[in-house]
Amino acid sequence: MLLALEARKYQLLRQISEKEYRLMSLTRKLSELQQYSSNIGDGNISMFDMMNVPASMLPRSMAFMMYSHNGALRGAQYNMQAMGPQIQMQIQQMQQMSQNQDPNAIAAYQRWIFENLYKQELQKYQQHEGKLLHQQEQEIEQEKSRVETELRMARAELESTTQATKEAVNFWKPEYV
Repeated sequence: MLLALEARKYQLLRQISEKEYRLMSLTRKLSELQQYSSNIGDGNISMFDMMNVPASMLPRSMAFMMYSHNGALRGAQYNMQAMGPQIQMQIQQMQQMSQNQDPNAIAAYQRWIFENLYKQELQKYQQHEGKLLHQQEQEIEQEKSRVETELRMARAELESTTQATKEAVNFWKPEYV
């Protein structure tokens, strides 16, 4: 019985060590996700933000930047084409009111509309990425909670096993009278 208790004690020590490592890994992953989330959360991803992204999140941030930029560009172009007749009508009204045929003003107006459409599309991608990050953070928090519970149970079992080992030693200890 004493050997079985000792074997279980060492098995519990190994499990506790593995769970502590897993908990540390989850905490680091959660911290990195939160740091990445704060870097892209404001909508402006600068070179400084990219330099402060954790190394493990760099591939994801680069993929997000390329994917969101290309998607926002396509969306803005599509919306610009869809709004083409309305924009032309507005330009004609502006020209009639001001009697100004300045092509630079027309180009600036069209560029302004396109940039606003691009920003709107980019915000959609950022909101989507934010939702994905929030979901991942919740999953990590749930797993952390599960691992913490398992860790507490393993420590409690280790304590009771250690106590049972002491009692078994006292039981088998010879008494000399």
